[in-house]
Amino acid sequence: MSMLKPFALLMLSSALLSACASPEADQPLSSDVSSSQVIQEGVPGGVTTEVEQISAVVSAIDHAKRTFTLQDAQGHRRTLQAVPEMINFPQLKVGDKVKATVTVERVVYLQEPEAMASPDGGAALLATAQAGSKPGMLMADTVEVTARVVAIDTTQHTATLVFADGSRKLVKVRPDVVLKTEYLNRQLVIRLTSAFAVSVETE
Repeated sequence: MSMLKPFALLMLSSALLSACASPEADQPLSSDVSSSQVIQEGVPGGVTTEVEQISAVVSAIDHAKRTFTLQDAQGHRRTLQAVPEMINFPQLKVGDKVKATVTVERVVYLQEPEAMASPDGGAALLATAQAGSKPGMLMADTVEVTARVVAIDTTQHTATLVFADGSRKLVKVRPDVVLKTEYLNRQLVIRLTSAFAVSVETE
C-alpha cells in the first residue's frame, strides 16, 4: 500500500520555521531535505524516512521580549519567540550556531489475519537542556492508526481503506504488489514517528 502523507506531526518543524515567528520576519530559513525508502518487493507497505536539517546563526536577541533572530548562510532572517520550555534563553548569545533536525519515519504494514487489531494511540516525549547550559530541545511523538482494507481495484491498482472514525481513503498501490483477495478485511497499520531536535553551539 502507498504511504499516507503525514500532516499534523510534520508541524513539529514549524516551531522553528514559522509558528513562533514574529510578524515582522517573513523569510523562511533554508533547509536541507533528504528521504529514503525501504520496501520488500511484492510486499505491501514499507518504511519511509524524511530528514530536514536547518543551520543558522543567532544575529540578534531581545531579552525583554524573549525573541531572537536567526540568519542562515543565504542571508535569510527569521525572528522567533522563545517558548516557555526554553528555560535557558538567557544563555543564548549573538553568534551562537543553531542546528535543528526534523526526522519523520512512516512504517506501514498489513497485519496477519490472526493478529488482533491494535487500537489507535500515541506517545510523546519532551526534553530540554539543563538549567544554566546552552538552550536545546528534543521533541518526539509517535502515532499509530489502523485502517481496514474494504475494497481493491486490480484495474486501477488501488485499495480502499476505512479508518476507525469511519472515514474512507482511496490509495494507490505500488506496481510490484499483486492485489490479492486475501488482503480484503485485513488491518493496515500506519505508524508515524516524528522527532524534532535543536542544539546550540558557541561560536
